Amino acid sequence: MKPLIEVTQLCKKFDQFTAVNELSFTVNEGDIFGFLGENGAGKSTTIRMLLTLIQPTSGNINIFGENLQENRKEILKKVGAVIEKPDMYKYLSALENLNLFAKMSRIKLSKSQLMEQLDLVGLADRSNSKVKTFSQGMKQRLGIAVSLVHNPDLIILDEPTNGLDPQGIVDIRNLILKLSHERGKTVLVPSHLLSEIEIIANRMLIINKGEKIIEGEVNNLLDPSKTIVKIETTDNKKAFHLLTKSGWLEKLKTNESQIQLEVDKKEIPNIIRFLVENNIEINLIQPRHSLEDYFLTLTKSADYVEPFTN
Repeated sequence: MKPLIEVTQLCKKFDQFTAVNELSFTVNEGDIFGFLGENGAGKSTTIRMLLTLIQPTSGNINIFGENLQENRKEILKKVGAVIEKPDMYKYLSALENLNLFAKMSRIKLSKSQLMEQLDLVGLADRSNSKVKTFSQGMKQRLGIAVSLVHNPDLIILDEPTNGLDPQGIVDIRNLILKLSHERGKTVLVPSHLLSEIEIIANRMLIINKGEKIIEGEVNNLLDPSKTIVKIETTDNKKAFHLLTKSGWLEKLKTNESQIQLEVDKKEIPNIIRFLVENNIEINLIQPRHSLEDYFLTLTKSADYVEPFTN
């Protein structure tokens, strides 16, 4: 795939504090790219540098194959963004807001074109409703419609599901997938909602304290051959010692008080069968391999508790 964003050795310092440190990553055309990190990890600072809202201390940003600092205006014409909660004129309708923002961007759109944008984000039936009557999820979708008025190739949605109810999260998730799969947009999604990124993103970057921890294909990083399985039985001591004498010895990650193995998902039925055949009654089999576990394992957060420990 052709690179659309290339960030190289990016650094941002605020006095003595380094918010982003030697950060490098690539977003390819057509990606839904998850940009993950805890609060304070440097995500927002990086996004603001990508949008030229703040200047880097050092490093380089290329977008669409051009240097961002040298070709700022031309590049930003092809970028749409929603940063945090979108601000709208609450006493104007959705259609009036969209038309106003289009004019502010010097984009001439007919009413039918404006309605097409509202239809894309699922707001066509509320086009004449005042924004003050909208839920937060509807406001977020209208903000995305505003970011699309100039038909950008790259869309940056900063924490797009933050503060939304479950239905709002689903609506935004489906919209992002539609923008990518049906409209061919490249979407960069900074977020701390790891479960959402796991569902929608094809590639991701994890940063911690301003530094890159890992970058790659989501499917490759979340390797099903490294599933953590917790097993509880009526006799954990006996079960543990049976497993130490089996082919799963090297897969055991804990002691006899609590049994955990790191195995391929395909091995789980064989483990169950082995224990049952050895007269071990199983109370619980709990496989876990999620982006959240992976993220927390990598960043070693101060409040992280290893899965399944007491």
